[in-house]
Amino acid sequence: MALTVGADTAGSVDRRRRVCADLSLPFERMTAGRQVHGAKVMVVDGERIGAGRDGAHPPIGDTDGLVTDQPGVPLLALSADCCLITVFDATRPAIGVAHAGWRGTAAGIAGALVRTIVNKYDARPETLVAALGPAAGVCCYTVKDDVPAAFDANGHDPSTMIERRGGLTYLNLAEANRHQLVSAGLRSDRIDVAGVCTICSDDYFSYRRLGPKTGQFALVAAVRR
Repeated sequence: MALTVGADTAGSVDRRRRVCADLSLPFERMTAGRQVHGAKVMVVDGERIGAGRDGAHPPIGDTDGLVTDQPGVPLLALSADCCLITVFDATRPAIGVAHAGWRGTAAGIAGALVRTIVNKYDARPETLVAALGPAAGVCCYTVKDDVPAAFDANGHDPSTMIERRGGLTYLNLAEANRHQLVSAGLRSDRIDVAGVCTICSDDYFSYRRLGPKTGQFALVAAVRR
């Protein structure tokens, strides 16, 4: 689904079109950001709708989170081990997506996504629902000491997301983001976690397993008309 990495980038736009067709959503309104492993969240409306859908329409600059209450606007986030997050407010309705690698997670992208939906759309955190997609799992995701240090420096408790086994340090990326969502006010029973490790599974692209030239899978989410 990525336009710039992977073995078949020439077919990515067609695949995006087919996903929109399968979901009965307009490809011309599909919107993506230029992901930079940060915690910035942008509102998608007006001229931003349709940004990043193909090579002719540049993505919204340097943002890892997108939110909208506009119907029929498919929001797209890409990953090859990072955690992809969806947060939905059924009352307005409004929806948001985020790309959360370890840097973005340490910077608080999940909490920023919730706060943006709450502040922009007057949502109540306890009524939101969220889903965390397949991502590098704590079974396989080894990290260096700078990772727990980054979480600690940003006010997160590393002990809730770090495991040490056999002299190695492992990051529970999904749990780190789930913990942020709960801290932002979501109820635990309204957060669904896929629980699939992209490093273990052959069903997903994985930077760790396949290297830097791997493709990327996508999360697509929208409010229906």
